[in-house]
Amino acid sequence: MSQTAVDDRYFQTERVWKILLRIAPPVMLAQLIQALYNIVDSYFVGQYSNSGLTALSVIFPVQLIITAIAVGTGVGVNTYMARMYAFGKKRAADCTAGTGMVLAIISWAGFAAAMLFMMEPYVRTSATSSDAVADAVLYGNIVCVGSIGIFLESIWTKVLQAGGNMRLPMLAQIAGALTNIVLDPILIFGLGPAPGMGIAGAAAATVVGQCVAAAITGIVGFRRPPKLIVMQKYIQQIYRLGYPSIFMQMLYTIYIMALNMILAGFSDDAVTVLGLYYRVCEEKSVIKIFYDNDWGWKLVPELSTLVLYI
Repeated sequence: MSQTAVDDRYFQTERVWKILLRIAPPVMLAQLIQALYNIVDSYFVGQYSNSGLTALSVIFPVQLIITAIAVGTGVGVNTYMARMYAFGKKRAADCTAGTGMVLAIISWAGFAAAMLFMMEPYVRTSATSSDAVADAVLYGNIVCVGSIGIFLESIWTKVLQAGGNMRLPMLAQIAGALTNIVLDPILIFGLGPAPGMGIAGAAAATVVGQCVAAAITGIVGFRRPPKLIVMQKYIQQIYRLGYPSIFMQMLYTIYIMALNMILAGFSDDAVTVLGLYYRVCEEKSVIKIFYDNDWGWKLVPELSTLVLYI
């Protein structure tokens, strides 16, 4: 019997608390490492320059937009795949995964191209000093152009989670975060043979870490895209299920952007403090992944039970 079939039966028949104990710890550990990365990244950039730290805060909403599009699309892929697995339609689930990868590449290309033109005007709404503006534009351009990693990793992570594989995404996120943490001081300050790149080094470390995570998840999560003529129906289902997640994250992003614009009228330091607060305190829902799978299986009673456990 295939692993997919085992996972299908597991989610449909196992008790909620056992499923929760299986899927929650890997995600919690991965998010703990991610939170540590946010702190370490801010520390090294802060050691380099105050304007670099301001740049992180200014570009943080841009990174949230990337996450909103990437993860929101992944949620749609995850939910529809889980539903197809429940109906025994593995081919349709694979086509959904392949379509999600194509959407990730298109989203990355469109967003990166748009931000190359919009980056400096946006930065000037949230930073005033010339050093902060220059650092933010440089950091933002590198992060956006190199965001292909997070777009693909978000899709492939959800593909794996749709089949109950929580361990590989955890290992991928940990590997990506640790890669970022190790590369930060090397590329920022120029340790060993590596030249000191300053804020560009911090951005490069972020991009490399994301690509490492994407490569690991892609080993198992990659699926061949379906023919273009049949891809449309999968696109519709993916965004029908994923747009609420994208929309809610976008609202949160707009809120932070508005705060940055207001605080920029006082000083760059005010923007920096707000950015540090959100980078350190940012929390991602662990339980939401279980929600995605349960809703895909249409197990509404189990969702109610999960709420009681929370």
